[in-house]
Amino acid sequence: MKIIIIGLGLIGGSIAKTLSSSNDYEILAFDSNPKSIKNALDNQSIQGSLNSLNDLESTEYANSLVIISTPPNVTNKILKSLDFLFNSSVTITDTTSSKSFLNKTLQKFHFPENFIFSHPVAGSHLSGEENAVANLFDKKSTILSYHNSVTSQHLDRVRSLWSKLGSNISVLDVELHDQIFAYSSHLPHIAAYALLNTLKEFKKDDLSNFSGGGLGEFLRLASSSPEMWTDIFSLNEKNISLAIDDLIKSLNVLKDKIGNDPQSLQVFLSELKDFKESNY
Repeated sequence: MKIIIIGLGLIGGSIAKTLSSSNDYEILAFDSNPKSIKNALDNQSIQGSLNSLNDLESTEYANSLVIISTPPNVTNKILKSLDFLFNSSVTITDTTSSKSFLNKTLQKFHFPENFIFSHPVAGSHLSGEENAVANLFDKKSTILSYHNSVTSQHLDRVRSLWSKLGSNISVLDVELHDQIFAYSSHLPHIAAYALLNTLKEFKKDDLSNFSGGGLGEFLRLASSSPEMWTDIFSLNEKNISLAIDDLIKSLNVLKDKIGNDPQSLQVFLSELKDFKESNY
């Protein structure tokens, strides 16, 4: 089966590298960066490339699987441009971590039967095809979301893809997906950026000389792609704003306890430690 990966960044490139060892697939790609295509051809993670997305109109791509693996706003534009594939034999999926805004686009097209949302919960603060690795998705979660218009043929094809990549597959409603990931994924990045801004405003240039490994590990999240996280923060703004409000409440609780009874503070921290050990 042909698999066409649109966007050879960390995720798209890692999908290609992982599947390239299988004889079940012919991996093709489209990317606006010629260097990414060349790298992928040189390391033999893809067998060829498309000159244009309009190439997908050809019958040679019937029954293929298209994976859109680009930043969220770009994904939305590409999805709209692929409307000629809606309700065809071609299966389409994506890899973004925000879904509600894409769902609104699909609604305008009456929820085509061949589009399934995918969110592989895997990645790195590094980006680009040059940082792609095989087995990035092994034993990691991938969340699927889809409208009831989706047919079993297309759903099976997407499930098979992520199973081949080694993912543990779960299914979530689109709205619930964005609520959950506002807290579990987007908020930690918000906190890292906020902490980094606090350190920047502290105006001590040599502060890094007096920090341990924990600070660097936490701030690693702020090394992620600004383009991608601008999209995610903006497109999931409502849920993220609620999550930020809850974080501010928690910071105020902690601030009050620090300023009052040390015994009460220790009990509070112990309860949080127990919660962490039991859940994360």
